Amino acid sequence: MLQREQGNSQNTKPEKARGLMSLLLEVYATAVRAYKIYFRYTAWFLADLITTPIWILVLLLPILMFLPKSEWNNPVTINFFFWAMVMWDIVSAGLWSFGQAIRREQQTGTLEFLFLTNANRAIVFARSIFTTSLDIVIRFIYMVIVFKLLFNVGILLLNPLGLIFVFIIGLFIAMGFGQIYGAMVLRFKNVGPATNILQFLILGISGIFFPVSKLPFSLRIVSLFSPFTYIADLTRFMAMGTRTILDPVMELTLLIVLAIILDAMGLWIIRYVENKLKRTGQLGAY
Repeated sequence: MLQREQGNSQNTKPEKARGLMSLLLEVYATAVRAYKIYFRYTAWFLADLITTPIWILVLLLPILMFLPKSEWNNPVTINFFFWAMVMWDIVSAGLWSFGQAIRREQQTGTLEFLFLTNANRAIVFARSIFTTSLDIVIRFIYMVIVFKLLFNVGILLLNPLGLIFVFIIGLFIAMGFGQIYGAMVLRFKNVGPATNILQFLILGISGIFFPVSKLPFSLRIVSLFSPFTYIADLTRFMAMGTRTILDPVMELTLLIVLAIILDAMGLWIIRYVENKLKRTGQLGAY
């Protein structure tokens, strides 16, 4: 009996290794597909370069108009808005990654074919996370130059490694959030208008463009339940050394736990909606 148990445990090891290799191959294939599409349509990339300074002016100039002129070249004020623009990319990644990927597969008529495979749903529809990561790096470098030219202020970056870690956790949280939102797209099809509304609601209640302490008390309580509040808080802490809402270690631990919960919950919800739509024949409906 002991020999049988040992034999079973030895048999499971190659199976786990094969499962891990299959998962890595899926990640690789998804990343290759994402980057090929990203570099195929250079107009998207060029559009980002053109619209980024326009967005900076459209969003920041009205805010600066209500601040004393001395604040226009204040490094703390300008850096606060710079990291807000970076955070906007992370919030957008959460809402647009899965939802937009699922919607595009629906429009091209390939969604049902994808769901016939045994590919990991989270990996298949998270392809924009790969391009978003590259996009954030490119736009970060570009925005440093733009902010320097517009405001003549250098960007503070006190703890680069800590900031990168926060961004990685933030992308995983955005990925989990995106899976939940992607399930809504899968179920209700076109939810584009809701995406824009939800995006700006998150930016507002999470203290992205202004401190949470400036919100009304009732909204301040709501903001504490948004994971993006703590991502923004830790981003400014790592970059600028600002005070955090909670202890930094507590916030970081909370984000790691939320990333695990949201990713697991999102994957389960997508599976649930997928199985339900398969039973009613509405999976590929457009």
